[in-house]
Amino acid sequence: MNLERATKPIPASSKDLSLLIGFQSVMSEISIQPFYFTSYDRVIGVAGNIRELDMEMKRLSREDRACLEYHLSSGNIVRWLEYASEPELANDLTGVCKAEEAVPIVERYIARAVMLHRMRRGRMR
Repeated sequence: MNLERATKPIPASSKDLSLLIGFQSVMSEISIQPFYFTSYDRVIGVAGNIRELDMEMKRLSREDRACLEYHLSSGNIVRWLEYASEPELANDLTGVCKAEEAVPIVERYIARAVMLHRMRRGRMR
């Protein structure tokens, strides 16, 4: 193993850094205060991290699109993402009100975070 290469910092843009931090919350088993998807004062879904948010958004886009679109249009999901230290994803979803637009945004965010993590991990070896 080349020790010099392993200890040399990898330059990262602020977007890459945000994604790397995002990857940690995507993959994290440690949950933050969860986001509750509610419909008529009834909890119909819970997300404690970005992966769970992705799964719940996909499920609700099929089962209760109106609930998902309510939380998108009211900004509830964006505020939760800001609380969860996910400013890039929050920014990407700002102003998005339709499920068919929001779900792919979250999927791409997760895919980019995983790809960046793998790239950075590969460079560190």
